[in-house]
Amino acid sequence: MTGTQAPSSGQRWPEGWTKLHVYLTDLDQVKAVAESYRDVIDLTAGDRPVPHEWLHATVASVECDAAGIDAPTTLKLIARLREKAALIPAFQLTVGPALAATGAIMLDTFPDSAFNTLVDACVEGVNDIVEGDVGRPCGGPGHVSLSYRADDVGVDRQRGAIQNKLRDVRPGRTEITVTGVDLVRVIQSDDASTYTWKHVARIPLGE
Repeated sequence: MTGTQAPSSGQRWPEGWTKLHVYLTDLDQVKAVAESYRDVIDLTAGDRPVPHEWLHATVASVECDAAGIDAPTTLKLIARLREKAALIPAFQLTVGPALAATGAIMLDTFPDSAFNTLVDACVEGVNDIVEGDVGRPCGGPGHVSLSYRADDVGVDRQRGAIQNKLRDVRPGRTEITVTGVDLVRVIQSDDASTYTWKHVARIPLGE
């Protein structure tokens, strides 16, 4: 484990860092919804669309350099996350409509109850295994980001106008069944506008 303090959400990570995250990645049904908003995103200066293959909803993060977590600890973490997730039945989740936040355009998710139960279980699982109280929940209510703004672009004062355009997209939402999540090792681009990952393990929910 490194001694460097983890950056806040949306900030650039220290050079060379990657982070373990628990992501919801089974979003094939969401891709058509994401595409329906693309014209609005393309008109929004400074926003970089998320390619469909990298669409995700963050469930939990491990706020330290992933290189500092050794293989035995990673295996213990996978086992604990699977143990906790198995107690949560699969659930329905509505993804959308889109919202214009200051640093991203994102699809809202609803309802919160089962998703938040999953978030809490995964954060607890991380903190059970990884030293340093480094487990963190997703930032705010559940969401799937459709775009990110580079950290050097600055705040867009016209987000209200963008929101009006997003509301014109119909239906702008879809329903999915959440049957599991994935532990992944996330790589952040140099300007904090793109997030990709390498798969570590599947974490199935209960039936």
